[in-house]
Amino acid sequence: MIFAGKLIRILIVLTMVTIAISVSACMEKDLSRENDFEDMVTNVESISNVTWEWAGIIEVDVKEPLVVPDPKKYTIKFMENSTYYIVADCNTGSGTYVLDNGSIKLTPGPMTLMACGEGSVDDKYLAYLENADLVVLEGEQLKLYQKDSDDRMLFSLQY
Repeated sequence: MIFAGKLIRILIVLTMVTIAISVSACMEKDLSRENDFEDMVTNVESISNVTWEWAGIIEVDVKEPLVVPDPKKYTIKFMENSTYYIVADCNTGSGTYVLDNGSIKLTPGPMTLMACGEGSVDDKYLAYLENADLVVLEGEQLKLYQKDSDDRMLFSLQY
């Protein structure tokens, strides 16, 4: 019984370390807004009809990246008809978006407004989405850059 408890704690620590290393590896690359935008053309078809999980955010002036507690609870799905659907922890919502040559504008629509509780980052997630102005698709990673900065939200495909 004691051994099982220790094993579970070790697995949790290893998982958190793996997530932190993955996010910090993204920070090591020169992934500025200008470098990403030069080589990509993101269109509606390339990002739509799949669910994207929020993996974290890279903030240029912050040393410790935000680790999303449970990426499956923070998702976005773009539809080809310019609507999107989101899950923000215990809340769900939708809205519309305009995508033009890599620039994106998300306009929130109806949303549930439950208090998700301690440990939730739903408010931060929604604020970052509202501040997004550029979308970059690199392989299976989606980046939403924040207005007037190189800060970016990182998303991965939900399987």
